[in-house]
Amino acid sequence: MYIVLRRLTTALTGPLPEPVRANVMIEAGASLAYGVFFAAGPAFLLVVLRRLGATADVLALYITLTYVGSIVASLSVVALRHWRPLRLSIFCWAIGRAMFLPMALVTGPEAMLVLMTLFWVAESFPAPAYARLMQSLYPVEYRGRAMAAVRLGMVLAVIVATPLAGWMLDAAGHRTLLPLAGIIGVVAALGFSRLRVPDEAPAAVAVTQAVSPLGILRRNPRFSVYLLGLTLFGFGNIIGAPLYPLVQVDRLELSYTQIGYLTLAQSLCWLLGFLAWGRLVDRHSAMRVMVFSAVFAALVPWTYIWAESFWTLLPAFIAQGFVQAGFDVGVTNVGIELAEPGRVVEYSALQNLVVGMRGLVAPMLGAGLLASGMPDRTIFAIGSLLVVMSCLTFWLTTSIARQPVAASAPTRTSRE
Repeated sequence: MYIVLRRLTTALTGPLPEPVRANVMIEAGASLAYGVFFAAGPAFLLVVLRRLGATADVLALYITLTYVGSIVASLSVVALRHWRPLRLSIFCWAIGRAMFLPMALVTGPEAMLVLMTLFWVAESFPAPAYARLMQSLYPVEYRGRAMAAVRLGMVLAVIVATPLAGWMLDAAGHRTLLPLAGIIGVVAALGFSRLRVPDEAPAAVAVTQAVSPLGILRRNPRFSVYLLGLTLFGFGNIIGAPLYPLVQVDRLELSYTQIGYLTLAQSLCWLLGFLAWGRLVDRHSAMRVMVFSAVFAALVPWTYIWAESFWTLLPAFIAQGFVQAGFDVGVTNVGIELAEPGRVVEYSALQNLVVGMRGLVAPMLGAGLLASGMPDRTIFAIGSLLVVMSCLTFWLTTSIARQPVAASAPTRTSRE
């Protein structure tokens, strides 16, 4: 697997300086372990909750709680005054993924919601630290390809592990699989400790002078418009998410194994998405990736409108794979591209705050509309329309002139 992974990453990135190549391989190996964790754990949680008796409101609450961590991530700006980015990230990830271990005792949705809230808070809290880490590890001229390459291990693991995880859930249940996933997740977090990070004191990545979110928005109109698009994208992409398991379990009566096959197709497109989006970031900009991701995202709720069988749901999973890759590579790099020099942590924190706020509202809005009597197909149509609007907003962002305050920042958009 290591040889295959090295050849794939080399083919994607091209020649790299040896220290950078070493970091790519270390992160790719840790990401491979994370892929097994993801396939055996988070990938099936919504369906597991539904099997445990969770209603649409409970599913919406779960999705909402997954975004609490994005809101509190802004506090990591303070934590980075005392912690190095890598150390903070590893600590939070290990603590969060350990929350899967008590799943061996969970028999109802309530306890699972509590544990998963703790998991998502710890998983999302170091997001600004991770953005700063990517800026330190990978030079700008091949950062997109490097970030895509390290995720190849994750996706390869997801492709192999997802069908097995679906089968194991059918055969042994979540109380066996989820704790095992937690152990693998902790190992994946510890694997990042081998990264060779430039010697950087905590104070070097902390904010030397406080800048308010409103100050950032006033000085950087491109970032302001981008955040508007990110809000529309999130609402459209999330508003129908609590209803998807209802379609899968109630309307289509899919088994865990069938959902595993669909997720396998999603993972294959996730892999293809990384191959495409990483090069697009380096050759053009991360904003272009967000434009194309929004196009694919609009197809997901639209497919659920017409889904009547296992096969008719396949396009939604295919599109979601490209969306996952685009959001992963695009959002991190947009924050780096649009940030003022030395302000990547602040910009990432504000971006995560917006992601978290929309995540708190959109799922509950979708469940509320369903409870009020609105058909699920209408909610899916609304979601698709909002994503189309976000696509247009992202495209508008690419045409707004860069402001002088950010002109000296090392970005790829200066080549557009």
